[in-house]
Amino acid sequence: MQDRSDLTTDRSLHQRGGEGWLVNGAQELVVQFRPFGAAPQSQWVELRTFRWVRPHLPVPQSQRRMPRSSAVDAWQHMLNLGWRRCAAPVR
Repeated sequence: MQDRSDLTTDRSLHQRGGEGWLVNGAQELVVQFRPFGAAPQSQWVELRTFRWVRPHLPVPQSQRRMPRSSAVDAWQHMLNLGWRRCAAPVR
């Protein structure tokens, strides 16, 4: 069973306060996962989806909150579907 202490068990995400980004170039989407609450180990995670066509700025599409365990599952599922980790888009 996976350790769910941070979103991906990826230390680089943990070092960034639990925030992470995934990109799907074919769909021109980027998704931000970030803790919702004061602490990086918050029980809730906010997912923000943006439409992103380079060289333009990302355009917000949707936003939702989910329990941390569901966010971990969503992150892993998206990686399995071909989404890639990425740095935050320049705004």
